[in-house]
Amino acid sequence: MSRRHLALLGLTFVLAASLAAAPLATSQDTQARLSYDVYFLASGALEGRFSGSEGAKVAAEFIADRFRELALKPSGEDGSYFQHFSFIARVHPGPGNGLVFELPGGARTAKVEEDFRPLSFSSSGSASGEVVFAGYGIHAPDLGYDDYAGLDVKGKVVLVLRYSPDGDDPASRFQPHMALRRKASEARALGAVAVLVATGPVGAKETAPVKISFDASFVDSGLPVLGISTPLAEALFAGHGFTLADLQQRMIERNEPASRPLGVTAALTADVVQERADAINVLATLPGSDPALSGEVVVVGAHYDHLGYGGEGSGTLAPDVRAVHPGADDNASGTAGMLEIARRMMAARPARTLIFAAFAGEEEGLLGSSHFVQHPPLPKEQIVAMVNLDMVGRPKPGPALTIGGYGTAAQWQSLVEKLNANHHFKLSTNKGGFGASDHSSFYAADIPVLFLFTGAHEDYHKPSDTADTLRYKGMAKVVGFAADLTLRVANLPQRPTFQKVADEGAGERRGFKVRTGAIPEYGFEGPGVKLSGARGGSPADKAGLKAGDIVLRFGDRDIRNIYDYMYALGDHKAGETVILKVQRGKETLELSVTLEAGGAGGR
Repeated sequence: MSRRHLALLGLTFVLAASLAAAPLATSQDTQARLSYDVYFLASGALEGRFSGSEGAKVAAEFIADRFRELALKPSGEDGSYFQHFSFIARVHPGPGNGLVFELPGGARTAKVEEDFRPLSFSSSGSASGEVVFAGYGIHAPDLGYDDYAGLDVKGKVVLVLRYSPDGDDPASRFQPHMALRRKASEARALGAVAVLVATGPVGAKETAPVKISFDASFVDSGLPVLGISTPLAEALFAGHGFTLADLQQRMIERNEPASRPLGVTAALTADVVQERADAINVLATLPGSDPALSGEVVVVGAHYDHLGYGGEGSGTLAPDVRAVHPGADDNASGTAGMLEIARRMMAARPARTLIFAAFAGEEEGLLGSSHFVQHPPLPKEQIVAMVNLDMVGRPKPGPALTIGGYGTAAQWQSLVEKLNANHHFKLSTNKGGFGASDHSSFYAADIPVLFLFTGAHEDYHKPSDTADTLRYKGMAKVVGFAADLTLRVANLPQRPTFQKVADEGAGERRGFKVRTGAIPEYGFEGPGVKLSGARGGSPADKAGLKAGDIVLRFGDRDIRNIYDYMYALGDHKAGETVILKVQRGKETLELSVTLEAGGAGGR
């Protein structure tokens, strides 16, 4: 018996006692099955199911065992239930890091960890040049503040401080410019060859080299970026008649830059090693019962991964807390619901074939569903629809249920309305097929989607998203609705007619002044921003941007990663027309995009 199966067996015994106290009825009751699966997946023993972790592998085995018990056909690789893919899970410093300064008093060789360390988003490589001090590294002419005004940084090493003249105040007008990735992006855009980041001595609680957690953006910043200690940064100002503390105090009191050359040079090497991890989609098939329709497939999916121990860079809403994030509602609830639908479909024997998919990597940017769509277990043309369950465990009174993708097939509105006449949900519908869950990967491939969701809550992406907070009675009703919905889709006499939604609105992300409506593919590991599609009716759609396009330049800013793209949005105002340089296959295109106001969000 494998170590993984031993862990699974041990966990089953551990959970038996806790499940006895859970709100269960009989062993055959829907609520019992749902709560059992949620309590298992959200157990602390699985350590938050971060993709590629041991806890996630145990969860994958658990789901596969469920499929096996239902006698569903394995649809993964080599006759198994598993579809593997790799992703960049973390980074660490390699052995080749080095930093030497030529100071007026002679050379100073910095020590790794004690004096400096590469930041997680640093490019690996070497650089050398004159060191120039660029204050807080803020380039914000629209705010009347520019640390780079009159400062030549081309071919030079730029030293910047963390935060802003307002410190780390999240309410500061400089808040959008405080991110170190943005400071690196600004320096690179202005011609710098490397960036040094230090914590200023004024009011500093920590003087050690800056250390930033990996942010799972998959692409580095395009130049070496080192965090250096405050004492080392102060040493670069020796002999000038002023100190780093003097300049920082001046910037704070006068709210004006104090940038200048320092008369020293630096030679540096950043060595950052990317660690890849193996993630697993769990796939099973129920063959269709109608010979005329069984060649068409409906995918029923839910992601089973979550945030592990959380912390900075994980997307958690409790960034200062390193603790297991159980992810009971997000998305043990959807996974349990998908398993219950599979059980019911075994008895119902729908006309079309069903593939049940438990996706990994959703929290890192829809990686598992994107991999599935790019490497489907059967020809993609056979997939006629996708039903996605994400966060279905805490329905509000009514009961209330949100359905996304409502406009992605001509048949959806009539089908859902007739179905709800029997279920009596208070429905909220969203026509668009793009959103922050796995159905987006399918809609981007022109596949009709339906997305079931019971709403956000105060425990989202926090350690408090535990199994005991779910409303299992309401959840059972939602899953019953989802099962009936799946059956009706699978039994439609004709293939669902895909529709690209003409006006999907601005999207779900907030905080952008302008938007293009382009949908980034977050798992892309190359330079630039690859698009999975464009929202219908958006500026990107009108400009002709398509799925698979790679944005390499946005106006005057070269685009290396999604952060550069977001910073480029901040460079412009609504109504402006910008030129996007785009790679489409072997062609390089320039497309004009007229930006719209961001409003509720969007990109």
